Amino acid sequence: MKSYIIREHCARILLIASQRVQRFQASKRGTEQSYAPTNPRWLHKMKSSKPTIVMLTPDRQIDRRILLSTDSLEAAGWDVTIIAMPLDEPAIEERRVVRIGSNAGTVNRESRVLDAYRWVRGHLPMNGRLMRWMKRLAWRYLVDQESFYFKLFYSTASQYAPRVFVANDLPMLPVASQLAQKCGAKLVYDSHELYSEQEFSEREKRRWAEIEAKYIGACDVVITVNQSIATELEHRYGVSGVRVIYNAERTQNRPLVSRRFHETFGLSAEKKILLLQGGLSAGRNLEVLVDAMRYAQNLSLVLVVLGDGLLLNTLQQLVQQQDLVGRVYFHAAVPQNELLALTAAADAGVIPYQATCLNNRYCTPNKLFEFIALGLPVLATDLPEIRRFVEGQQIGLVGDTGSPRKLAALIDDFFSDDYRFATWKANVAVARQQICWELEGKKLVEIYEALR
Repeated sequence: MKSYIIREHCARILLIASQRVQRFQASKRGTEQSYAPTNPRWLHKMKSSKPTIVMLTPDRQIDRRILLSTDSLEAAGWDVTIIAMPLDEPAIEERRVVRIGSNAGTVNRESRVLDAYRWVRGHLPMNGRLMRWMKRLAWRYLVDQESFYFKLFYSTASQYAPRVFVANDLPMLPVASQLAQKCGAKLVYDSHELYSEQEFSEREKRRWAEIEAKYIGACDVVITVNQSIATELEHRYGVSGVRVIYNAERTQNRPLVSRRFHETFGLSAEKKILLLQGGLSAGRNLEVLVDAMRYAQNLSLVLVVLGDGLLLNTLQQLVQQQDLVGRVYFHAAVPQNELLALTAAADAGVIPYQATCLNNRYCTPNKLFEFIALGLPVLATDLPEIRRFVEGQQIGLVGDTGSPRKLAALIDDFFSDDYRFATWKANVAVARQQICWELEGKKLVEIYEALR
């Protein structure tokens, strides 16, 4: 009886939140339309003479890795469709993307819970106590992770019968596995991270691990983003031959070095720019990074924070409180297709993540490869996979970033030797030719060609 009462209270809370979401969305853009692929374009694609791939992703904004993979596979003669969550706001859609439809059997308790969760997420820190509590209640009393995404995606994805189904990240693995079995397709699991080892509750971690163990053995190919995660997946689940495809960036479109930050912020020519880019959310050690500028002795250095997120106001207030105006600057987030041109205006990139969970410990974030693609030396926390690139290629410095004073000392050390810094720049100019999507894309195509 107690669990029933809790379940009803949770459902009521999230239903109220979801109703607010629906009213807010309706006021901005009217009733959301269905994007289920029931039009002649879809029928034409099903009759395509090319081998077909359907990629499933829980993303709304499609991950760069997925788009680059699609480009490479299409260039090799595959016909690729990406099935993804609906957009939060109207936008010019990527031609290869099909959005699951709000009228395609997904207006149920699970989709309302997801809307409510996204609304709450916009108002609470992801790793805050209240947010963790609400997530724990939602997963325990309202939805199961496996059925949650299955019900959202099945109606749309079941209309396809491709040569290959691809599950991009663990939430997509159950539905991709069952659809592949249903139509006799090959199954690829592209694990973008060690999903079950994020900053979840212990119950969430166990449930995600159970789901992964249940389906990973059915995969024809398992791909992931670095060797540490590949090894972990092999050891955990007894699978072999997990393939590694880095989240590398293209090199052929490298923009010219610019002075856009200097021009935007009115900086003198001798100022060096250390760049932090990405989402400004909890758990990324961002407050420590900003506060470290209070202790950094190198006065010719400024920190530029490029991005938006829940922590933006907190970080801006910290700059004011610690009298860091003139040492820390903020630039709004830009679209992915504009990001590299702006990143090129920095002298170096910083990655201050902490090993707060096993997934973070093994991370190789997109920004690492974006810095490499643009020839920027990298200053980062000493984490195994980041160290593999930074020290292995001799393109920067890793160390202890756990406190403002320690991070400040690392920053000063990083910029202390002009000759060493020039050596890093020369080395990263070589590394960008070796760690690039032009090479990773070829490796990816070889994997899929074996599935024809």
